[in-house]
Amino acid sequence: MARFHITLCLLLPSFTSYPSFAGQCYAPSDPIRLTPLEQRAVVLTISDDPEVFSVDFSLKRTLRNIIATTPGANPSAIGDSEIEALLQTMLDDLAALELPNAEAGITYTVQPRPGEARLTAKALLTPGGADEMKPVGLFNRLDLTPGDFSNCGEFRIVYAKNSHLGGSPTEIRPQFDDRLTIIFEAALTNPDPTGDPRQCQQAWGLWKTFSQAAADGSPKVSDAEIGQQLSAFYYDGGPIGASGPFEPVVDYRHYGLPNGQVRANAFVQPADTHPGGGPPLNWHLRQWRVFFDNNSSNSPAIFEPRALNENPVPGFFDGSNPGVKTGDEGKFDALAGLFRNTFAHTNVPQLTAVDALAAIPSSTPSTVADLIDNVGVDIDDRFYAVDSDAGPPQGPAADDPAGRVSVGSPLSNALFDRLTRLKIGEACGLTPMHVLNRMGAMTCAGCHQFSNGKEIAPGIRWPLSSTFVHINEAGGLSALLMDRFLPFRYHLMDGITPTAPTLSKVLSSNGGALAVSDLAAKRQDLESKLSQLTSSKSVEALATVSNLSSEIRQFDKSQVGAFVMFRKPD
Repeated sequence: MARFHITLCLLLPSFTSYPSFAGQCYAPSDPIRLTPLEQRAVVLTISDDPEVFSVDFSLKRTLRNIIATTPGANPSAIGDSEIEALLQTMLDDLAALELPNAEAGITYTVQPRPGEARLTAKALLTPGGADEMKPVGLFNRLDLTPGDFSNCGEFRIVYAKNSHLGGSPTEIRPQFDDRLTIIFEAALTNPDPTGDPRQCQQAWGLWKTFSQAAADGSPKVSDAEIGQQLSAFYYDGGPIGASGPFEPVVDYRHYGLPNGQVRANAFVQPADTHPGGGPPLNWHLRQWRVFFDNNSSNSPAIFEPRALNENPVPGFFDGSNPGVKTGDEGKFDALAGLFRNTFAHTNVPQLTAVDALAAIPSSTPSTVADLIDNVGVDIDDRFYAVDSDAGPPQGPAADDPAGRVSVGSPLSNALFDRLTRLKIGEACGLTPMHVLNRMGAMTCAGCHQFSNGKEIAPGIRWPLSSTFVHINEAGGLSALLMDRFLPFRYHLMDGITPTAPTLSKVLSSNGGALAVSDLAAKRQDLESKLSQLTSSKSVEALATVSNLSSEIRQFDKSQVGAFVMFRKPD
């Protein structure tokens, strides 16, 4: 990695001929952290708000609610065996030797995760056990709301594997220490099918009240009251204020049908259990949606592996085949070429859209915070990787795009040419390395580790995670969240009135995207198809639901967000 950086400077002096001082396009903006009271509007943690978690947000309750909301379910008949069976499907996937990207029609070989796979659902659900998954954070991701307000953003529950070390929010824990985080990322459907934003404002307003102070400065809403209110919000649903009745956050449809997902961030693999006695595997991230097993007569709910949002296959950057199923090699090579062309001509303007705005003289200059909060990208689903490797604690990560684009390669030259044509390089001092570092920061593994401290503009570096995680087992939060993302999300709630993103002015619209009315019609069609499912689901019905859901999801993510142009999945 170091050699690459040195060679870049030596062989391509034009990359460094632009002014390299910070603030050419961005005024400095020191992080201003939220107060503990303000922070409650966007996140509640087991360390800062322990009484909230005295209410039942357990993994068992979440899994039970998912099963209970599926077609034909009898909530009173759901026992531990059904709950454990659902969770076990996730663990079984971690032993897989290959996983598909359905949109690309390519199956990729993956390194099995025997450490994670040998865990049992029963152990993860056993209260007080060493493997128990405990709720450590509740997140309000209103920034993920789409421009059509079909949903009100994501509301997340983060579970972390119990630690035999105990610890505090600020403790620096060993990076490789039998660790597992599972994040349930529910996209909450707007109760108004026409997408009335006032309905979403009721949900955001509920969280906003958690940050309000009484006359004496104490919290207006106690932790105990917050726990009860969010328990109803997540598991019961119903009206909030003047809104129509919301579905419960924890509903099977909100985890990938069509939006939302479940993800895991894991290292449960000590060195002595690695096949062949080799070195330990790296930190690893995967993604699932809730779907149904059509190989079983009663079609139970399962966690179905899915490719990761906005994570390009790392091998696409240099054309190296990461390993695909025999027969898919030709598809991979063709898609790799298409990706490099698309990345240079479509994704580079997206990743630098915020710079195009910053370069325009204004009485209100853009700041470092504007860059970090608004940089984003929309990667075509066909290019998604099926897993994401965050690498070792030290040294280069194999999934880092910047480590794969060699100097003088066609993609390197194409990036340089694109920046020149966009006039962004000259205006803001950007180089291809900055663009690649930004792309890395948009991926799961980069955001969680390998993008830490990487330069994304002259003198501006990507903020730090808490070494592979953004919330640890004790509820401690990363610098990236505390210094940048949480304040940004909190201030979106000022007045709770979404505004059209300014970035849309500097990007051409996606000509392939469905019109909002067409997208709404497809959403209604999906709801109808889901309502027609019964406890016994035909292969044909599930295929229709799956295809329609994937189509909606792809078009949804290409539309402008309600608050930002690009909605960061992490």
